[in-house]
Amino acid sequence: MYKLNLPKKVYFKTGSYTVALRELNEVYHAKRAFVVSDEHLYTAGIVTPVIRWVEKQGLRTAEYFSVGDVPAFAALRAALPSVLAFKPDFLIGVGGGAAMSAAKALWALYENPQLDLSAAVKDPTLLHTGEKAQLALVATSFGSGAQNSPFAVLRDDEGKLVQLNSQCLLPVISSTDAMFTASMTAGQVHQAGAKSLAQAMRALAAEDCCEYTGALLDQAIGCILRDLQAAEEGCPAARERVHNAAGIAGAAYGNVTLPLDAETRLAPMTAQELVSNGRVAHLARKLGYADAAALVEACQTIYG
Repeated sequence: MYKLNLPKKVYFKTGSYTVALRELNEVYHAKRAFVVSDEHLYTAGIVTPVIRWVEKQGLRTAEYFSVGDVPAFAALRAALPSVLAFKPDFLIGVGGGAAMSAAKALWALYENPQLDLSAAVKDPTLLHTGEKAQLALVATSFGSGAQNSPFAVLRDDEGKLVQLNSQCLLPVISSTDAMFTASMTAGQVHQAGAKSLAQAMRALAAEDCCEYTGALLDQAIGCILRDLQAAEEGCPAARERVHNAAGIAGAAYGNVTLPLDAETRLAPMTAQELVSNGRVAHLARKLGYADAAALVEACQTIYG
């Protein structure tokens, strides 16, 4: 039996984060929001509009901006006392995959301060959320699709890459707002698009990819292949489409089993494995490629 698990509300359009976060007060009657983001995004002024908008809705805010490239167990435990003292009704992750992973993990720890993260990696049933607070995620860049997926990619106490994976980590509000991508450089756009494309192709070829997830991945892969170059060149419409494609891909591979790899985060598949996959061959025909090999080659040209 297959299931398609998604965030409760998914907002996607330039400027949509204001509509999404208006719900904190209007729907959930929240009073306090704890914002989790990246120090670089805060310095660049990316997070400030979000905080100001939340405060305009009448909520008090507190912030944590020391996420790092991959949130570490130690850093999360160090941040937890601030969350517990503030007693938020909402946690808001603002940024890329790292910030959103940190927000998910802190949410789980806030709900259960005694939670052993290492144990939860091995046994997702230990994760419980939604009793003390809710989670909202605002994606400011594309690549991870983490705003629509139930994963938190973390660094354990031994320095290994690990993953919390539970539907309990899906946010109640997800925002994919291309307004935040305007300041991304061409290189950042390419890197993010390549990451999203690689993950989407891996998910498409997964054994438990089904009709629903496959359709989402077809849409995401086709969009990235068509629009990434224009997005790199600064076309706002193309950036919005690629940003949405990453969110669509995240929604799909959040429902597909994707094993982690210590270096690439998602274990890669060989070109031959992809070429021999029936869903990849079907997508190749759908997108107008001669065969699956031609599609895989086009993808590898982008993500190497």
